[in-house]
Amino acid sequence: MSFRILFVLVFFALVGCDQAALVLHQQKVTSAYLASTNVATPDPRTPPNGQMIVAEYWLPRTVRDLDPILRIHILFQDFTETCVEFPIHTAVGYETYCVLNNEFKKTGGFLAYRAEIITCEGEIYTDWEHQLWVKLIDLDNETDSMSSAVLEKSRQASVTDTPF
Repeated sequence: MSFRILFVLVFFALVGCDQAALVLHQQKVTSAYLASTNVATPDPRTPPNGQMIVAEYWLPRTVRDLDPILRIHILFQDFTETCVEFPIHTAVGYETYCVLNNEFKKTGGFLAYRAEIITCEGEIYTDWEHQLWVKLIDLDNETDSMSSAVLEKSRQASVTDTPF
């Protein structure tokens, strides 16, 4: 009898926890992903080839009431980036983002990605990063400011400008 009471208490303690979680993983998308392949029926479409990111989340009710969004930043193997957003309407759910066929060939697939759940007030509630995630440095936007700083330093330390 005491084992049942202990089991019920542990169960309610675990169910009552208000922890948030955000987990991402990627999957290959091939012909094995199609239901028709698994039930051995012919499919007239070209089988897909690519990758898919699956983002799973668990949120407490207090956060769900703040109209959160799931934002996923994706870095592709050709070093292009994209950002996708999904509104969150449920406490538990998942979202997927696929790169298939021509887009997969063009980008080479996913290199790294990160995700964050943002409240309507713009605050980051929770985030998750792929272990290879890095923020790319855009040299085109920073070239002017970097070159002026380099020029200033070179003028200060130039040997030819130093009088004897």
